Amino acid sequence: MDHPNRFATIASKLGNWLIKQPASAVGIDIGSSCVKAAEISFSNGQKELRAVGLLDLPENVMEEGFITNAKALTEAIRQLLINSGIVSREVVVAVSGRLVFVREVMLPVMNQAEIKEAIKWDMEKYVPYEPGSYYYDFAVVGPGNNELEIKVLLVAAPHELVNTLVNVIKQADCRLIAVDIEPLAIYRLLSNAENAMIIDIGSHISHIMLFQGASPVVSRFIPIGGLSFTEVIMRTLELDYAEAERLKKCQTGQNPNFEGEQLFMYQQIDLLVDELAREVRRTVEYYQVQNREAAVDKLYLTGGGAKLTNLPQHIAAKLGGVPVLLHNPLTAVTLSPGIDTRYLQDMALQFALSIGLAMRGGKP
Repeated sequence: MDHPNRFATIASKLGNWLIKQPASAVGIDIGSSCVKAAEISFSNGQKELRAVGLLDLPENVMEEGFITNAKALTEAIRQLLINSGIVSREVVVAVSGRLVFVREVMLPVMNQAEIKEAIKWDMEKYVPYEPGSYYYDFAVVGPGNNELEIKVLLVAAPHELVNTLVNVIKQADCRLIAVDIEPLAIYRLLSNAENAMIIDIGSHISHIMLFQGASPVVSRFIPIGGLSFTEVIMRTLELDYAEAERLKKCQTGQNPNFEGEQLFMYQQIDLLVDELAREVRRTVEYYQVQNREAAVDKLYLTGGGAKLTNLPQHIAAKLGGVPVLLHNPLTAVTLSPGIDTRYLQDMALQFALSIGLAMRGGKP
């Protein structure tokens, strides 16, 4: 059963998109502080990463996944595509943030038409939005807790969130071919991750995603990001942002031989890692209350905030037994001969989502 392919169709149905498979596609990842893009070409069964780019956004362009300054974002996307040498204008984006609703529900065993009708009339039970104010879709992801039930994955996003995003892409002179959700885009880059947890550590927040049988069953956000670690270093050692960022990538992880201010800095960083590990445990325990057979066999860290040296080992020590791996999105693609490999190796984690989105432009 090809779970990832089946689930990849969910988000694309949020709008009338994905018209055909293009020769190449661009994944655009719109974050809170910057916008990233990756271009992938599709030929002879290969997915070749041709170009990537990143551009910082002005303040107050994005707020909790909502576009608050569409004009500035449109111009930033135009400029990013030009600066990075990206040729294609066939674009895949993700709806993201706390208002994107992803939930697994149990329904009695029924056929597809009956499920559609049942969800249509019962959506108010599941989705915390006003009727008629959101797009939604669903997919059957497997059997329920007994032979009389099935598990159904629901995805919903407010009209305003999706429509504004669609309009920005069009105004940037691009053609939107698919709308995705972050968990599916990241999962597309992984193998053997059917029962894994993924933590995408952004600049301000971390996105925790739990997968069971390749289905994203839990998606939640916590207010810890890469900037949280940087601010600790800035505050405790009285460094500027650039100096703190450089030092952050040189931290030794567990049991450092620090003294004085450096020891205090490490203790504060350790508290943040403790909180991150605690949220991981809470997420798993929350899901296991209703799904006793649920298991997590590995945890992946991705996103620019995961670049703190030895962070996987540090978190693994606090979780006690769950393997924690640093994601490498480049294993899912081949690299174009003309791409700057040194830059890409250093920045790969930051381009994970945009690469996963671009791959959606190929066969789903």
